[in-house]
Amino acid sequence: MRLLLDENISLTLVRRLSTLGIFAQSVSHVGLAGASDSAVWAHAAANNLVVVTANVRDFLTLARLDIHAGLIVLREGELNRDEQFERLEPVIEFVNATGDPDFLVSKVVEVNGTKRFRILDILP
Repeated sequence: MRLLLDENISLTLVRRLSTLGIFAQSVSHVGLAGASDSAVWAHAAANNLVVVTANVRDFLTLARLDIHAGLIVLREGELNRDEQFERLEPVIEFVNATGDPDFLVSKVVEVNGTKRFRILDILP
């Protein structure tokens, strides 16, 4: 799984996720700081990256338009970097346990708390 962290997700997660063997980039690392959601989504699509964001409404709309690598949304609002990591880690463990590198294709993971998430099929 390869992740693109939206600007509302802490940059420090890039390093922390690497300890789990996960490739992650922040939008600021790829020159997309301040870019539109559609530009972030296009970059993720072009590079087969799962988007991680707290901007639920806008990215859910984009996820319904086309086949994509996946979307992880944190629905709790303002979380600090440790809380963000606590929400993402169980999702990553679950997806890795499937053994399927394409498990999240055209799916949305809605995270509602620590170890509280659901996976939805969102097909265009």
